[in-house]
Amino acid sequence: MKKEYHLFLYSFLIGLNLALSSIDARAQQEDDVMMKPVEIELIKERQIVLPQANRLFDKIPPRPVEPIKPEINYTFRPLTFNTPEANPAIRPLRLKQDDAKEINGGFLSLGYGNFASPYLEAFINSREDKNKLIGAHAFFNSSAKGPVDGKNSGSGDAGLAAFVQTFSKELAFEANVGYENLSTHFYGYPTGELVLRDTIRQSYNLFNAGLSLSNARKTDFGYKLGGNFSFLNDKFEASESTLDLNFESSYKAGDNSAIVLKAFYALINRKDEGIDSKARNLFQVNPYYTFTTADQLKFQVGAVIAFENDTLDSKDFHFYPDVKVTYPLTPSIDAEASLTGGIERVSLQTLMRQNRWLNAAIPIYHTNKLFDFTAALNLRLNSQVFVNTGLSLASLRNLYFVINSPDDQAKFDMTYDEGSTKRLNMFLSMNMNYGNAARLSLRGDYFSYNTDNQPEAWHRPTYGLTLAGRYNVKDKIVFSTDIIALGGIKGLDPVTTQSVKLDGAFDLNFRTEYFVSQKFSLFIDLNNITANEYQIYLNYPVRGFQVMGGITWSF
Repeated sequence: MKKEYHLFLYSFLIGLNLALSSIDARAQQEDDVMMKPVEIELIKERQIVLPQANRLFDKIPPRPVEPIKPEINYTFRPLTFNTPEANPAIRPLRLKQDDAKEINGGFLSLGYGNFASPYLEAFINSREDKNKLIGAHAFFNSSAKGPVDGKNSGSGDAGLAAFVQTFSKELAFEANVGYENLSTHFYGYPTGELVLRDTIRQSYNLFNAGLSLSNARKTDFGYKLGGNFSFLNDKFEASESTLDLNFESSYKAGDNSAIVLKAFYALINRKDEGIDSKARNLFQVNPYYTFTTADQLKFQVGAVIAFENDTLDSKDFHFYPDVKVTYPLTPSIDAEASLTGGIERVSLQTLMRQNRWLNAAIPIYHTNKLFDFTAALNLRLNSQVFVNTGLSLASLRNLYFVINSPDDQAKFDMTYDEGSTKRLNMFLSMNMNYGNAARLSLRGDYFSYNTDNQPEAWHRPTYGLTLAGRYNVKDKIVFSTDIIALGGIKGLDPVTTQSVKLDGAFDLNFRTEYFVSQKFSLFIDLNNITANEYQIYLNYPVRGFQVMGGITWSF
């Protein structure tokens, strides 16, 4: 308290001094304007130091312990808990396995239609054996009458074939044997001409047998070796024997690369009126290397080498590049380009499959494909729709054409463009597959031919369209249809030697099959519904509207 009193007194005296000085200064200023300046100096030497306050708080004392009565006693007993052993039945997802008793090993189909057309087809194969498969196929389909003069234009096909396949851990073996008969009549004679039916009948008999051997286990190296022998003869004096040997192998060099080798050898021996029996040899080998880069660009680089002894070519040795590039533009679109070539094998059997009204002693030569450039796009619109479109430009030497014989317009001769035929093909195909419920396929082609030594590409269409569809209604009724359209075909009139443009061909077919049970079904076939008797070959109209009904038994 003394220190505070001294501090207060000290401050009061200083303030009083300042006040008196101020009063005295005003008085002097009033009396004497010329007052001299006065300097006041305050010196503070004393330092005020206050002691630190001592803050002490009394703690609350703890309460005395009060014993709990009665006392709490804890008893720990071991807990025993037994659980049953868990045995979960985990089953992987598997496709439904058909009962072996419900799997059909074959079927028999019988039918009959207008134009006096009986039909029979049967197929049978072994079951319940993982090491072998044995089967047989028989068919008979004929029409006693045709579009021209009734029985004079009848035709038919019949055949019988058998096969066997065996499998082991390392090898797979296959053998087949078959016989086929194809019959027709040369009904392209002039209108109103009287002919004897037996004199215009043609019949081809074909016998074939084949063997193949391949590896059954998937390894880095795969191969397949096969051979086939066939013998063909007709009602007249023509005959042909062929021996074909094929070899394919591939070696997986890495995750994205492989080496592939394809080779085949063909020996063709033919006898006909006035033709010497000279063997025709063709050996062709196609090695290539395929690999995929990091940006998914796929390459196929190789070559095609061929040896042949056809007399139309002055050279027996031929070499062609074989290059193919595929690039994914998007995850669903692939761009593809290829350049290749080779010798296309042609035989009497090849030509007979296309045209059954061939003349005797026709010349037959292989086609030399000098090059074939193709550019295409592969589109996957979704998991059910696939589209392929593009174009192909090929140069073909010794391309064959058929023309009506000047000696007999009902028979066809072979003529060749010994120069180079340029062929342009623009194509579009689409496939839609919705399981077993619905399927649809479409293919359209446009062709343009530029020949050197022939005025026209005889009997070759400039456009073609095929459409096929199938719809299954709850596995009870199946509807199917197909449409075929061809046009731009030109033939050579043997009488006037003038070019004749054939009318466009349009063929609409429809089939309905009703399943009475899982074993039996009834069917009705309607063919050429528009009754268009179009011509694919000059002077040869096809049958008009055709209907057939029948039954199928599965067993």
